[in-house]
Amino acid sequence: MLLLALVAMSTPSEEGLIAAALSRIDALQGYRLTLRSQGSSGEEVIRYSYQGPGYVRMDMETPYAGAVLIYRPDTGKVQLWPFGSPGRRPGLSLRPTNRMVRSSRGHRVDQSDVGTLLRNVQQLQQLGSARLLEPTTLDGHLVKHVVVEAEPGRTVHEVARYDLWLDENTLFPLRVNSYDRRGERLESVRLEDVELDPAFPPDHFAP
Repeated sequence: MLLLALVAMSTPSEEGLIAAALSRIDALQGYRLTLRSQGSSGEEVIRYSYQGPGYVRMDMETPYAGAVLIYRPDTGKVQLWPFGSPGRRPGLSLRPTNRMVRSSRGHRVDQSDVGTLLRNVQQLQQLGSARLLEPTTLDGHLVKHVVVEAEPGRTVHEVARYDLWLDENTLFPLRVNSYDRRGERLESVRLEDVELDPAFPPDHFAP
């Protein structure tokens, strides 16, 4: 009986899976990964770094190869180096709402972290339901495939459904697809080469 209770405690239910993933993300000091986003405007490839409580660095590979963006929550500003080399020359200081530092779908740098994504998914779940599909593999990783879908007519930031593939062990998202209320895909995001709690260089998020 004790063993069964421990298994139940360690295995989140379908409804609690997103909350469990968010809890693990919030417990991290930081992470870095390669983000591949495919949408109506084409592909974006970014080497993405995050350090709590909200420091973000994006090294662009596609479509603006060499550009670097750094967001610091202590200043509330995004520093942009269109041609790279942060630290060697001053970058442009911009608000996160500036079009120059927003993605093709309007995503803001200061709201680009995985925790914000999962909070949006959780908000959508409150408008509908979550269901767990059969386990599968993704790029050699065993993953949980979760579908979160709102009731008809309800959306969160245009999204009516999320498909998420969460790493079996860490619950870190490795792939996320979003769909509108008509069932048309808005964006497909792959999170590759994920490192949890890496040792960042001291000047990695320096302005």
